[in-house]
Amino acid sequence: MAIENKCPACGKKLSIFYLKQECPYCHANLLYYNIEERLERDAEKAEAEYAKLDAFLDKLKRIFHIRSKSKEEPDSSSYKEKSKEE
Repeated sequence: MAIENKCPACGKKLSIFYLKQECPYCHANLLYYNIEERLERDAEKAEAEYAKLDAFLDKLKRIFHIRSKSKEEPDSSSYKEKSKEE
């Protein structure tokens, strides 16, 4: 995200080296201006990223579940039957 050298409220140009929190012309808070909108956009991005991650993890779970079923050990009941025979 590129830093703009303009006040978001009044649109006047600010110096590159202007590091204060308030605009010298309209006294708008530069740091917190439209923070609700930015937080909403950030929350939407986070939800989309989480949905992608959740889908990926579901795929991994299915893959490992299939592999674990194919590599399962024999039933313990067959082991018990063999030990009784001896």
